[in-house]
Amino acid sequence: MPIDFFGLFFLGLGPGIAFFLVVIARKSFLVLLSLFSTFVWLVVLLITSAIFRGFVPLKVLQGPYAGMLIASVAIQEAVRYGLWRMNRKAVETLESMSRSSGHRFSQLDRLYMAMAWGYGHAACHAIFFFLSMLPLTVGDGTYYIDACPQMSIFLVGALYCLAFGMLLTCLMVVAFDGYMGRKPAHVGAAAVLHLGAALLTLLNFRSGGCVVAMPVLIAAGLLMTVYTVGICWKTGAR
Repeated sequence: MPIDFFGLFFLGLGPGIAFFLVVIARKSFLVLLSLFSTFVWLVVLLITSAIFRGFVPLKVLQGPYAGMLIASVAIQEAVRYGLWRMNRKAVETLESMSRSSGHRFSQLDRLYMAMAWGYGHAACHAIFFFLSMLPLTVGDGTYYIDACPQMSIFLVGALYCLAFGMLLTCLMVVAFDGYMGRKPAHVGAAAVLHLGAALLTLLNFRSGGCVVAMPVLIAAGLLMTVYTVGICWKTGAR
């Protein structure tokens, strides 16, 4: 039904759209960087899915899916490091070009760029894993899985989109802050939290597991948002 479509759309994507309008859209450079980031991560996910194409269909067990998630997160973390190196090189090039005007990128500017990279990562996941299935909600019925009869798969998808939207955006900022400040704890925490959030989705295989996974992931996303705001606040106050 249309009301289901729009309700799920605004639940899963509404906060991300609001964030884009309030924060990202204020600076055209961040808009372009977010769009480029979305394209890069779409390519990464398409290549990753092509790699695993030879292993499907997987058995409907936690083990095979856990292996796939671990490999996928490892690939994404490697790409995250590559994006950091590319971002650092781009900033150095831009600074050398604008040195005559006295302009330099502050640490806060760099964190804003990291936020744009992370927003693109989150937007890519939203497109790949949620928006692509949303048109199915305009039908007369809905879909459930036996392990989680409490929520439809569309509601689960919307909540996952909301949670991972916060997590992926914030983890990019935390990781970039770790790379810039040579903070191994931040770099490691970003990778561990990404992997932990991905593996937490395996609770969907257990009866009622989605009811446990949803609040935990959303709480983790909110905590990471507060922590990331704290990082930016401290950086801007220096």
